[in-house]
Amino acid sequence: MYARRQFVATRARAFAMYASRTVCSRCASSVRAAVPPTYRSAPGAGSGSVAWFSSTASAASQQASSSSSTPHSFRQTSEGTISKTGNPQPRQPPFSQKAGASSKRQPRRNKDASAAVALFNDVVQKSEVAAPREFPTRPTSRQSSASTVFGEWEIAAKMKELEEKDVEPLERLRLFQNDIWPHVKELRGQIPKHLYLATTMFLARTFDTVAQQGLTGASVALSKMCATIGKWDLDMRNQLVLNLCHTLISKKHTSAERNALVDELLDMWKHISQLRRMSQLHNGRLCFVLPSEDEIIEDISSSSTSLTKQTEPGEVKSSNMAPTTKALASIFIQFRFEQARELVSGLLATLAILSDPRLARDGSQIKAAPLLNLVSIVLDHQPADTAYVNDIFAGKIRFPSSKLADLQSYVLAQWPQARDMVMRHDSEWRKSTTSSHKPSRSSSESSCLSAFHKQLRAAYRSRNTGAIVSIWQDLNATLVQDQDLRRQMSEDPDFLDFWIFVWCAVRRPKKLQETLDLMREVGIQPTVRSYTSMMHGWKMCKDADRIEALWNKLVESGLRLDAVIWTERISGLIEAGKPQSGIQALAEMQALWKKAVASRGSVESAANVAVQPSTEVVNAAFKGLIGLDRRAANEVLYWAGREGIEPNIRTYNILLRESLRNSAPEDVQSLLKAMKKRGVEPDAATFTIILEGLLGSMENASAAEQVHVVSQILGDIEAAGLRANHETYGKMLYAVASLANGGADEAIAAVQDHMKAAGLSATPHMVTILIERALSRDPLPADAGATVRALLKEHGLSNVAQGDQTLWERVMSAHAVTGDRASAMAVFDDLARAGRPVTSLPCLTDLLKALLASEDAQAAQDARQVVGVVLNHKKAAAEGSFGRDTRYWRHHFWYLARENGLIDWQEVPALLESKLRG
Repeated sequence: MYARRQFVATRARAFAMYASRTVCSRCASSVRAAVPPTYRSAPGAGSGSVAWFSSTASAASQQASSSSSTPHSFRQTSEGTISKTGNPQPRQPPFSQKAGASSKRQPRRNKDASAAVALFNDVVQKSEVAAPREFPTRPTSRQSSASTVFGEWEIAAKMKELEEKDVEPLERLRLFQNDIWPHVKELRGQIPKHLYLATTMFLARTFDTVAQQGLTGASVALSKMCATIGKWDLDMRNQLVLNLCHTLISKKHTSAERNALVDELLDMWKHISQLRRMSQLHNGRLCFVLPSEDEIIEDISSSSTSLTKQTEPGEVKSSNMAPTTKALASIFIQFRFEQARELVSGLLATLAILSDPRLARDGSQIKAAPLLNLVSIVLDHQPADTAYVNDIFAGKIRFPSSKLADLQSYVLAQWPQARDMVMRHDSEWRKSTTSSHKPSRSSSESSCLSAFHKQLRAAYRSRNTGAIVSIWQDLNATLVQDQDLRRQMSEDPDFLDFWIFVWCAVRRPKKLQETLDLMREVGIQPTVRSYTSMMHGWKMCKDADRIEALWNKLVESGLRLDAVIWTERISGLIEAGKPQSGIQALAEMQALWKKAVASRGSVESAANVAVQPSTEVVNAAFKGLIGLDRRAANEVLYWAGREGIEPNIRTYNILLRESLRNSAPEDVQSLLKAMKKRGVEPDAATFTIILEGLLGSMENASAAEQVHVVSQILGDIEAAGLRANHETYGKMLYAVASLANGGADEAIAAVQDHMKAAGLSATPHMVTILIERALSRDPLPADAGATVRALLKEHGLSNVAQGDQTLWERVMSAHAVTGDRASAMAVFDDLARAGRPVTSLPCLTDLLKALLASEDAQAAQDARQVVGVVLNHKKAAAEGSFGRDTRYWRHHFWYLARENGLIDWQEVPALLESKLRG
């Protein structure tokens, strides 16, 4: 059988070698039939054939382990192996047992890495043997030439069929990218001339169509496809750049659409800067890769010297290129001047776009800082006036003439602002290029990392994976521009540990690998905390296999593990659907501890080699089990008691929450009594759980029912021998006030009466809750203003020296909403004189709306005063840096101020003006 297969394969290769380029469909079919099943992965292959790939998983493992022994099908894409029907075949999940078993076949990426980094590589990268690489390699020599010949003509036929389809250009491109391009890409380096011509003609026509119809969203993808097959024409890339610029100036867009277009424009420049650079061949991330300032200056000096020599008597100019054009072309140093000059018109148009506050914000300038920095050096040595710009656009440019005329007019009109943006020394974008040279971090610099951290947390909380990826891209772009950020990262390893957690939680192993690479770049060693973050992320996405694979690697490494990672492992297994494994892990932990104590002779010595199970570990197991199997959860508690592990407040909080969830409020009192008996003090979470559990289900309850529940809660607390404090009553007031229409007055009164009986007075926080409740009624009562004043009087609050800032900002807002503008302005002025002006933009918006609603001249003057005070306070607090506070300046308060002419522009710094003008 083996000999016959070899004979058939040899015959097929010979047939392919001598086949004519005009193979007919019948011959192609014969060739296809001659290729044995071993070299084909057609679905439904007969069982009689000897199959190398018995399953998708084993196929992936064999392919990853040895490319020389496994033929590489041209159907493979970056997402996995594609069948002949075009459907992706499922890949083996990373970190499975098979992957772990074969991971030893994979060579280490960095033999000099420390043990910790090597371990991290093992876990993140090498365990995923089953996952195919992002970029398929070329067909190996063992692959049948016959299948390659068939592929060429099949591709050509599909391309012709696609050209004849009556579909929209972007849809045609999508079909090409999905159905044809993967096969063309696999043939790169061996692509036949006829197929190369067909592909380049298709792409060139697509470029022209994109420019003619003003299509967007595919610029970088188009350019990348051309680069893959070795087509480097810069006039085509410039065409895409000009198209984006023209689309921005010729059509109306929403703010989000404008931002997306500007980002696509900047991505094009990043991509262009990476073209023809070997260092970027396998870099899938877009970033600016540009020459240094010294290289640019040297090129400019050399060009000037060359030009001087050429103009001496007897010399002939070798180039009619303008010095400014040559200097700008030198930015793209990997291309010859004659090639790079094609990009100058697009570069000038981009500068005009970035300088126009109607189209681009300061953040876009900051993203383009590496490019703008080099342009500023060029224009400093070789100025560019409007006459030069006009000459550039009057030249031969590959772009529709009517659209080019529009762009020319726009760039000429905008050029003074563009030149000012580039040359001004206080431009916003310059800060990102100079931060690493400052002697100390300013408040804005020190908050750079925390700003990214805050954005990431918000994106993860909303489970917005697209936003998470976008933040990661922004972070990497900022790293290129701001070297000081690397230092900040190296001093704050928790930041990258959180990224590790997020990538695991959202199932992005490639991004996890990028984070590992970044950790190495900034000099951070992965720690047990890093691995705990990984495990926590996999717990969130319920990936028990990865949790176990990671744990096995950690144990094999001999790394000392702590109670936190043990806890994460146990709870992760339970919550990921393997409760028995979680319980076994808990038992294993206890067994190892007992063994260590027995062998070492003391608890202190045992702690050096093992971890003692704690109440927190038991709580983690108990919390995961109680929702799955209450009996098993209780058995864990009994077991813990026998082992001398006592419950703590978190144990009781878990029990309280579960009792209320199961509609068993009668258990609350007994649990509280048990806490009292064991001397376990309740915490804030205890009362929150009780309040949310009992009051949260009373949305449509009557006043009497609300009062009854309030009394029941307070009675249970007292019966347990516990004492409610200010925080307890505050939470209770908030819970009642959060009910429909502010809750029943009787229930609010019941809470207050009980509090007074306990000898406690209302706090400013409680008064704030009551004021907001008075304003939450729908419709707003006519006496709401009187209610607010009565509340202040009742609690002895007569001036801003009493209470806190939040209270008085809400009081100001309440006066404004209820029509008492004089009282609202009085509070505003008092706070400003006290050196703590109002900062809450929602409250300020209420005040500004009330003032603008009046036709009184004094009200208009007050409105201008409010805006001035807020602006001056914010300017002082920002210390001249407004780059990372974009959302603040987009608030409706500033829109009202701008639209009603309340901003004194002479007092507004130039850096801030573009933000305020929107």
